[in-house]
Amino acid sequence: MKKILLFGLLFCFQIIFSQVSLSGNKLVKDGQSYKFSQYQKVFANPIASDFFKKGRTNKTAGDVISSIGGFGMGFSLGMIIGSPKEQTFNTPYGSSSVKTDNSARWTVFGVSAGIALASIPFYLGAKKNFDKAIEAENSEPTAFQPYFKLESAGNGLALSYHF
Repeated sequence: MKKILLFGLLFCFQIIFSQVSLSGNKLVKDGQSYKFSQYQKVFANPIASDFFKKGRTNKTAGDVISSIGGFGMGFSLGMIIGSPKEQTFNTPYGSSSVKTDNSARWTVFGVSAGIALASIPFYLGAKKNFDKAIEAENSEPTAFQPYFKLESAGNGLALSYHF
């Protein structure tokens, strides 16, 4: 009985320490970190692999959308900051000064900010799918499950206990 309990305890500790976890942009399994592109090496459960694949797709879409929005915001803000308040033009008839109108640039900045904010649902969906993948992989029924079996033993029946 002591051997069975000791074996069960060691088996439980092995299951606890072989869990998959998410650490920043890395997957960690058995103390070794993997990149997101190496998820097939980490996940043995096909359901978990599918969830992680969906999460990667959502993250990629969010990255593309937020990059477009961020570029538009940065470019328009740079144009606003870099443009002079007033421009002077010399013509044969004299010089004239014109105030710079930045309203179109502020409009581009606002639209770009909206595009960048549109990427948030994609990132939230990616996080949700990553969590589902890790939960599906870690909650796999690999725990100690003993069972009884009725077998034939030569010229009689035997009840065996398998663990």
